Amino acid sequence: MRYVILIITVILASCQAKDEDDHAHGANGEHEVEIAEIPTVKATVWTDKTELFVEYPALVVGATSRFAAHFTIMDKHQPVREGTLTVSLIKGEMGIRNTAVAPDSPGIFKPSLQPKEAGNHQLVFELKTPSVTDRIVIDHVTVFASLEEATKALGSAEADDGSITFLKEQAWKIDFQTAKVVEKEIYETIPTSGRWKVSPSDYQTLIPPCS
Repeated sequence: MRYVILIITVILASCQAKDEDDHAHGANGEHEVEIAEIPTVKATVWTDKTELFVEYPALVVGATSRFAAHFTIMDKHQPVREGTLTVSLIKGEMGIRNTAVAPDSPGIFKPSLQPKEAGNHQLVFELKTPSVTDRIVIDHVTVFASLEEATKALGSAEADDGSITFLKEQAWKIDFQTAKVVEKEIYETIPTSGRWKVSPSDYQTLIPPCS
């Protein structure tokens, strides 16, 4: 009986230890509350010269948002490998700007902005390279007064929904290109190639009755 009581005590202690391990604790043993991650904003814009795919933490007053601006040259779908990118956040006649003097990696510039005022703004991307100069404007960009306001409007940070991602870094390595969706006529015939094969229903298998 004494051994049974001892075993039960060990089991209860193990369960209690596991329960405590399942929660994060601070220096004084109190439970830590996880801070929600800031939502991410994404946009894709095309011009005759370049394609911009940009993602950045939602703009919140007083918080620094670092942009990941992916620039692709439309001709032959190649990443921008040199040059500068200036990103400006404008409201009325006032604004702030920051310049990335070179890509952090081929095709990707990472300038940062720290908004000073909430409200509706305009984002302007000015790209200058030895071969291409382009200016892209994104209207109606919201700067939120607080993280809570941003989370309420945009939702929490994206969870893994099982989608298959295809990064720009992957697309730049192969013969692949994206373009803006446009409405146009689809013709009755589309040139293509193929191979004629006998239908499986036309195959027959014969088994000889003797060798």
